[in-house]
Amino acid sequence: MAETMAAEPEFVFERRAGVGVFRLNRPAKLNSLTKPMLLGLRDALDALLAEGERALVVIGAGEKSFCAGTDLAETREMPPQDRLDKSQMARELFFRLSRAPIVSVAAMNGLAYGGGLELAMACNFRLAMPHVRVSLPEIKLGLLPAYGGTQFLPALVGKGRALEMMLTGRPVDASEALAMGLVSRLADPAGSLTDQALALAAEVTQWSQPAIDGIRRCVEAAGADVTINGLNMEDEVVRRVFVGDDAKEGVRAFVEKRAPNYRHR
Repeated sequence: MAETMAAEPEFVFERRAGVGVFRLNRPAKLNSLTKPMLLGLRDALDALLAEGERALVVIGAGEKSFCAGTDLAETREMPPQDRLDKSQMARELFFRLSRAPIVSVAAMNGLAYGGGLELAMACNFRLAMPHVRVSLPEIKLGLLPAYGGTQFLPALVGKGRALEMMLTGRPVDASEALAMGLVSRLADPAGSLTDQALALAAEVTQWSQPAIDGIRRCVEAAGADVTINGLNMEDEVVRRVFVGDDAKEGVRAFVEKRAPNYRHR
């Protein structure tokens, strides 16, 4: 009797150089998102936060797709309420990821469409290979982005560009995405995307955690215009960080011409 081949897991979560790496592992299905994958990402985030880790890299298996969006085959089999529940779970998870006190990097190795782009936008940084294409094509199905995309995209690129992308559903290449601020950096195609994402995470997390948290909080409070509320938020954060041990260590290290020794939580 022939042995039954074990099915590949839909996701893989591992630690690399002290960073959590969550790999969407359905390359034959362009890494489209299933409910178990979303639950796995939620559990990975929970574990990193509980253990005080500082960074998460999300990447797709293969070279064609970061994530092609939600798995429509799975969705079609769901009762209407279950479909709405999946959307709500993803929306809440992506918002939580965007605000979590860890640095998150979407390592985009191929197309990022629909829910895949929404997942990437929920991360703090988007590192993209030059061949990447991104899109929110839901309009072509008579739908709209349901995992937070209607909010994430305008926050990143402005209302005008966001409307144009969502109402046409057109794909945007990596160079245009970089120019509009949707992609943070382009990766070197000659190098390992995972290694470059880990290096970006290390580049950011080497610094003082209170300063990182403070900058992120101020940026989250910022709007299209400079406001007194935003400046007051900056003042509040500056006063708190300025008297902290890391700030004192940073200034002392600069004067002594050495690398700072931050506590990192």
